Amino acid sequence: MYCMLLAGYFNVSGQVVHTIQSNYGAVTGIAAVNDRLYVSSTQQIAMYCPTTFQYQQDLYFLCTNCGNYSGTLASCNNCGYYEYFDVYDDDDYDGDYAYDDYGNDGRYVQHGGVNCMVGCSVNNCLYASKQNYIHKVALGQDNTVSVWTVGSNAQGLSVTSSHNLLVAMTGVNSLYEYSTDGALIRQISLQAAGISSPVCAVQLSDNHFGITHYGPAHQFSIISSDGQLDQSYHGDEEDMNNPRGIAVDEHGRVFVADHNNNRILVISRKTLSAYQLRLPDDCMLNGPCSILVDSVTMRLYIGEWNGGRVICCKI
Repeated sequence: MYCMLLAGYFNVSGQVVHTIQSNYGAVTGIAAVNDRLYVSSTQQIAMYCPTTFQYQQDLYFLCTNCGNYSGTLASCNNCGYYEYFDVYDDDDYDGDYAYDDYGNDGRYVQHGGVNCMVGCSVNNCLYASKQNYIHKVALGQDNTVSVWTVGSNAQGLSVTSSHNLLVAMTGVNSLYEYSTDGALIRQISLQAAGISSPVCAVQLSDNHFGITHYGPAHQFSIISSDGQLDQSYHGDEEDMNNPRGIAVDEHGRVFVADHNNNRILVISRKTLSAYQLRLPDDCMLNGPCSILVDSVTMRLYIGEWNGGRVICCKI
């Protein structure tokens, strides 16, 4: 009986509480910060009430012409630049999501969209990665924005136990850790681990990190703080296909958004064995991309790239 109770305790399922349909398509990030829920698309950050899930307001639209933030998608309040968005997702994803836009002078240019967004309640802020930049939104009356350059295609973001920002840098096959003010604290090369094209990384302990990556295979792996490979998911739920966001709950369970397989894998931190998160039969995922675990409310938030939804589950 004791073993059966343990098995039931660790095999988690999700009961859908609510679904939010994004106003701007693909969901790239979800953050719960100080009694607010934030959802990012490639070009916008919106705020919702975490209890009623009611939309409250758009925080920002990033103008790719002048780099400032505007309150409207039609044209930039600062420079009047008009943009038409055509977000696409390439099955042969190479780490560079993009959308197309046309300027007032008729020129056609291409820019990368927002790859990921996370929040930090301690620092009361949001972070968003966009190509070679990190945008920090200091939440408050004015929601002040600051930008720092990181270079080489910043992808997935997470917050460490020290409340710093961890960035998966696809272009240099490394993890970068930054202070909340944008100072580089350390770089962890993935060369020794034989890992390339990192997508997202989270801190599992003081000395270990979990990473989703595309090279040499689509995989979830654990590395040490000096960049050595510890172990990798061994495929008891078949191979991953385009794994992206990662979240870890207070029990050490690792949740991975397995995008092209349209599923969430729950992975044991110790053994890296896995099972698919059980969802109601009428809840079919459509390109899960971003993921968030709220250990206080025991809710799991799943953001879809293809479906454009945020699915909130009780776990």
